[in-house]
Amino acid sequence: MEMLIHGVFDATTLKTLQALNVPRIAFDLRGKSLNLIPFHVLKSLIPLFKGHINYLTFENDKSETVVSFLSLLGDEKHKFQLEFRDTQHVSFYASIRHPFSWFFNPEGDWENILTLPHLKSLVLPVKFQDIYQNLPKLWHMIQARNLDVILHVESFVDLELYVQEKNLTVSVDLGKEMEICFRQVDQFRLINLSIWRNTYEIASGQ
Repeated sequence: MEMLIHGVFDATTLKTLQALNVPRIAFDLRGKSLNLIPFHVLKSLIPLFKGHINYLTFENDKSETVVSFLSLLGDEKHKFQLEFRDTQHVSFYASIRHPFSWFFNPEGDWENILTLPHLKSLVLPVKFQDIYQNLPKLWHMIQARNLDVILHVESFVDLELYVQEKNLTVSVDLGKEMEICFRQVDQFRLINLSIWRNTYEIASGQ
C-alpha cells in the first residue's frame, strides 16, 4: 500500500511523514478547511521537500484564484499537482492547464472530466464505492487513460483495512483523531500507528 496524507500545515508534521517515507503529501488551500495552510507557510516548506509527490487542494474556487496561486509559486509550481474536491463545470478544470487530481463525485461531470489531458489521478472516496463499482464506463476510461487511482478513506483506523493491498494507493485527511488540540498534530501518536509497521519503516538517519 502506498499512502497519501492530506492536510499537512506545519514543518514538524511534514518532517514526521518524510521520516516515515510517506511518498505523497497534500497541502490544503481550501478557505474553510481546518487544515488550511497559509501561503507563506507553504512557501517556507518547499525547501524541505525530498522527492515526494505534492498536492495543493482546492474546492469551489474560481479558476483565476487557482492560477494566481500557481503564479505566486513561480518555478516551484512544477513541484505540485493540483487536487480538486468539487464538481465544477468541465471548462473550469480545462482552463487551468496544470496536472491535477479530481475527487470523484457522482454528481460531477466525470465522463467529460476524465477526458481532460491534464487529469493525472482520480481519487475514489470509499463513501461512493457502491456507485463507482457499478460504472463500467468509468473503469474503462481509467484504464484507457492509464490514470492513477487513489482510494480515499475517512480515518486512519480505516487504513488498516487496506494495509495488505500492495498495489493500492490510499489517502486520508489529518483531522481531530490525530490532534492533541486544535491544529496541533500528535506526532508521537502519528509516528506510532500500527499501519507503518506494515507499510513503511522510519528512514535511517532521521
